[in-house]
Amino acid sequence: MSTKTATTTPDTEETDKEQVSALARGLMLLDCFPSNERFLGIQDLVERTGLPKATVSRLAHTLLANGYLEYAQEQAKFYLGARVVSLGFSALGAMRVRQLARPLMRELADSCSASVGIGMRDRHTMLYVENAASAANQNFRLNIGSRVPLATSAMGRAYYCGLSESEREGLLSELSQRAPSEFGQIRDSLEAGLESFRKLGFCLSVGEWQTDVNAVGVPYRSADGTAVLGFNCCGPSYQLPPGDLIDKWGPRLLNVVRNVEAAVLAA
Repeated sequence: MSTKTATTTPDTEETDKEQVSALARGLMLLDCFPSNERFLGIQDLVERTGLPKATVSRLAHTLLANGYLEYAQEQAKFYLGARVVSLGFSALGAMRVRQLARPLMRELADSCSASVGIGMRDRHTMLYVENAASAANQNFRLNIGSRVPLATSAMGRAYYCGLSESEREGLLSELSQRAPSEFGQIRDSLEAGLESFRKLGFCLSVGEWQTDVNAVGVPYRSADGTAVLGFNCCGPSYQLPPGDLIDKWGPRLLNVVRNVEAAVLAA
């Protein structure tokens, strides 16, 4: 089972004088909880943050007192509290694009018997913030909160294509520091998606995220530039062969995103 480790270290905190180190460390604790693992103990948090046990204990109890963590007596472990859930729902509720896109996504998902999603970047992954899945394809579902890789998924490549040139350079610089040994492959994968986007108007991922999964992606960028998202149409390779992605579902997804852009401007 995969686990999630915090990506900010005490050393990096100290180099940025604008950061409040106690706040940054508290956020590190919250960031330790993956979607597939509800309960974590003090020792789990120590191992995942690299912070001293006494520091972790104080931070955990501060978060507990303020509702960001809860404590399960039977397991003697912490879990995310209602305040965190409330923040998440507030963020999702403020994304008007989700509500406007939902019926169009549902129509496309039913047409191709696959899944249509929206994702935003969270470090080196894309986080699903909306999804519509065909009732005909119950075995392939990616729910809100699911994650896919940035570089090998159509959604991640679409996000990359939605960035300005300077933003892409900044992202590549960040990724080169985060995963230096894999950076060459990540950069080449993202650039391949950009080349596809320039030629076709959408990105492809044919068996690159998972060998039996194909997808097409289209970027969405808000008019004010504050939101860059990736839309995708994703499903089993037998359901979405490459030819159909290029000839049918890529153009259909592009049309969905264009209609969403128009609806957002008119709202």
